[in-house]
Amino acid sequence: MRYVARDAKGIIVAVFDRPHAAAPEAMKEADPEMLAFVTGMGSEEALRQHLASSENDLLRILEDLINVLIDNNVVLLTDFPPMAQRKLMQRQSIRDKLRTTRK
Repeated sequence: MRYVARDAKGIIVAVFDRPHAAAPEAMKEADPEMLAFVTGMGSEEALRQHLASSENDLLRILEDLINVLIDNNVVLLTDFPPMAQRKLMQRQSIRDKLRTTRK
C-alpha cells in the first residue's frame, strides 16, 4: 500500500511509502492510476503491468461464472474437455478444503 498526494485537480503529484500529512490517501500499488503516475502517465508498459496484475482476479471471475452456469444447469461439467474438467474439479476441491480450514 502506498499513500498519494494530489493537486487541486485531483491528479497524483507524489507517492509515499507511509501516511504523510500531504498524502493521507491509501492506494494499492497495482491501481492503474498509481501505475500511470509511477511509470510515466499512462505508458503502454503501465497498462501491460495492470493487465498482468489483474489476471488472477479475472481467472477467479471466470471460475465463479463457470460454477454458476453449472449450478443453474446451463452447461454440464461434462461439456468441458476432460483436462478442463479435472482442473475445475481440482480447484473446487482446494477451495472446499480452504473453506473448511477457516472455520
